[in-house]
Amino acid sequence: MLTLKLKQGPRHRKGAFTLEAVLVLSILILVTIAVFQFAIVMLIEQSITHALTVAAREAGKGADIDATAESVDAVLAIHGLRIGSGVSLVLEDPLAIPSVLVRGQIACQPPSQPVIPPGYVRATLCVNLSQRPFLNALKTFCLDFSERTFTVSAVARREFTGPPEITPRPECNCQ
Repeated sequence: MLTLKLKQGPRHRKGAFTLEAVLVLSILILVTIAVFQFAIVMLIEQSITHALTVAAREAGKGADIDATAESVDAVLAIHGLRIGSGVSLVLEDPLAIPSVLVRGQIACQPPSQPVIPPGYVRATLCVNLSQRPFLNALKTFCLDFSERTFTVSAVARREFTGPPEITPRPECNCQ
């Protein structure tokens, strides 16, 4: 009678180790890509929030929409973003005529609540997440950032009376 003996030892687990290594490595790569993706989003979120705070302060001091847009562009230029095709700025001032001014080409809906009281201005910045510098590396894993918009608003006290005026600045080509 012939009996088969299975080999025991390191050769027996060779295929299992390769399979485990492939599975663990793919999970580690996926986690690394996710960390980079969300790190970029969070970094730019901080810059967008800062740019919006600057915009609300400028509008509160009486700067017009062009001067306010220039100040936002100066902050966002670090990341290659500019008001235009992927970024929109909305200024709301209940005492100005017109009360809502928009710069940019994407649809940007400011929040309806809370209502801005007279004597305050609200700036809203909308950024499309499908443009550069945002990665969309996790799209194949059902986490798609395309066609999503990041919207932030800031409110500042109005420090002037009358209509907004052009703020003279040497670097601003506002008219």
